[in-house]
Amino acid sequence: MDLHFKIQDWLKARKNHLCHRQLVVISGAENWSQRLSKEIIAVAEIPEEKLLWVGNRLGSTLNVDCHTYRQHLGTEYNALVYNMYTGLSANALMAFSGTIMAGGIMILICPEFARWPVYPDPLASKRSSYGCEQSLHLSHFTRRLISLIKNDLNTIIITPEEMSGHNAHVPQEDIGRKLNSSTPEQQTLITSILKMSDSHKDRPLVITADRGRGKSSALGLAARELIKKKSKKIIITAPNKRNVEHVFAFAKSSLLTQDSTSTNVPLAFVAPDALLAAPHKADLLFIDEAAAIPASILKALLNKFPRVVMSSTVHGYEGAGRGFELRFKPYLEKNKKGWKAFTLTMPIRWYKNDCLEAFWFHCFMMEDITSCSTDKHITAIPEAVLPIPLDSIIANTEAHNVIEVSRAQLVDDPILLHQTFSLLVNAHYQTSPDDLVRLLDAPEQRLFTYTLNSKVVGVALINEEGGDELSKLSALITRGDRRVNGHLVAQNLALHTANQAFCRMKQWRVVRIAVDKRQRRNNIGSALLNTISESAKNEGVELLTSSFGASENLLNFWTQNIFSPLKLGFKRDAASDEVSMIVGLALSAYASTLVSKLRDQFARELHYYISRYHRMTNTALLTRLLTHCKSEPLTVDEKHQIACFLESKNPFGTFSQVLAKYLLMKLSSVKTSSEIPIGTDLLVASLLQFKPTETLITEFNLSGKKALNKHIRLALIDL
Repeated sequence: MDLHFKIQDWLKARKNHLCHRQLVVISGAENWSQRLSKEIIAVAEIPEEKLLWVGNRLGSTLNVDCHTYRQHLGTEYNALVYNMYTGLSANALMAFSGTIMAGGIMILICPEFARWPVYPDPLASKRSSYGCEQSLHLSHFTRRLISLIKNDLNTIIITPEEMSGHNAHVPQEDIGRKLNSSTPEQQTLITSILKMSDSHKDRPLVITADRGRGKSSALGLAARELIKKKSKKIIITAPNKRNVEHVFAFAKSSLLTQDSTSTNVPLAFVAPDALLAAPHKADLLFIDEAAAIPASILKALLNKFPRVVMSSTVHGYEGAGRGFELRFKPYLEKNKKGWKAFTLTMPIRWYKNDCLEAFWFHCFMMEDITSCSTDKHITAIPEAVLPIPLDSIIANTEAHNVIEVSRAQLVDDPILLHQTFSLLVNAHYQTSPDDLVRLLDAPEQRLFTYTLNSKVVGVALINEEGGDELSKLSALITRGDRRVNGHLVAQNLALHTANQAFCRMKQWRVVRIAVDKRQRRNNIGSALLNTISESAKNEGVELLTSSFGASENLLNFWTQNIFSPLKLGFKRDAASDEVSMIVGLALSAYASTLVSKLRDQFARELHYYISRYHRMTNTALLTRLLTHCKSEPLTVDEKHQIACFLESKNPFGTFSQVLAKYLLMKLSSVKTSSEIPIGTDLLVASLLQFKPTETLITEFNLSGKKALNKHIRLALIDL
């Protein structure tokens, strides 16, 4: 049968039956594929306003760039065409797939399957580090994507020669369900929110779900009931006003407003920072897209409002949902004992078991993220232990091995890839679909795995940095005139120290370490670092580094594996709510000299900046960092002043300068964190961070100024 007749029959069948959303792949020359896509859109009678075209489009300017996907979230289309010739963005593919309404189609235009893996993707260089572009000759991710497409019976594949695949009909039992209407799950959730409004004080309700499950509509419907039947006042906050448009749409009341300045309306939007900056009163606070709000703000909001409902997307194109799971829920467990969790599973914008969603979930292994809310077995923070020989790590007879795994091995072994990426996804809050593409394609990335009885229980992801290619730009980078893709730590340290050597030196950066929590007491993180260190030395690498959101546990892990703190950032990361830290381990004599100088610089900077830029940084973290800093010895007169203070009842402020110097000297002699006396954090907070007196009294649970002075004196004696 002629190809055009087959296409018409396929589209006619879609009109005559209720079908799931569907992926259509047109593989062939770009112009031919675009013309065929246009024909499909015309035969399907899809109006221009219900079509989104991503990438190049023949004879029309009605197209968008793939990187604008955030602007289209919340909008629905009958059809979406994605031109792969313009470039592949995994985050965009995942996000755009969620904009297609029930019964719609997603068309991918791509080169011939035989040519696609070696096609020079225009976006490939943006996914790799500077200097690695010449190595981009084969896309292992595309190889895998083609295999998934060919093996998915619900995907339509069209080439100049043939057409394959079939429609996926919605089962008869689901046809009667009206889309975009409330589900029994939502009704149960709404009832819980209504009950919460009159009781459950200080017991937050946390809603999690995949996209399309009706979180926003449930909040809107609950708001309408609370306003109409109980005359409640509700404030809703989110990272952006656009995030809550659906909430207001479902609330359906002329009394509602999105004006953050309104105070006399039953439902108002107020930005998170504005909500904390001024007094606001409400019976309930709704926090939508909570995963995208810094944890410090969420904590402050929970303490300010007695009744809080939070919603968060479980998985996402940017990994934000995992940050909420990994970093904020433990806080709730500890500080809000009565908090409740509610998960929405039934889609409302398309039918259950939608084949388009299933395809992309499988492609990017998002099934693991979806189920991870109850998975308590993965950790990104290996237990801090001293490095020990690999053969003594596992005390029993279980077979273990630490090896480097190639990109080709990952693609050719689906089980290995699944186990590896699952660990990365479930252990780190920012792992996204784009990271899967980089894992399989980025030439500068290296992967090491720890297997136990043939199962991957630990992984470490490495980026190669510095070296010959970057050295060509070392002068420009050091002056701050140039910044290139990748080489995060190499460029950072070169600029920070005004030393081109950090660009020229061959180094590896440990991007991530993820360990199965059930194996955390077996020193797997340390074993991975040992193997990485030996491999790096064998390849002439001079420096191992890592950059991460600073926390006490992570600092302990890295320092006990003999990595030195080299730089502490000033700004908090929006997702982790932590300042960044760079640590390093020298692997050559030349690198040791540079690292030694950098450690001295780090000490001087921390002493100088601690009261200026780190007043709100975690005090316990700073205390531990100070144990890695050299300090000046006390003079005879200074020792006398300290002795006089300890014997007197004078306020500590009079002697704060010399007491601070004494504290720094004592901390510099500490060998392990267990040697730090209990009261030392109070000394750091008062003498070095200069926290206000009232803050110190509250933070350390003291009765007043006299008690503060007494505890500072006792803590100094304990030093």
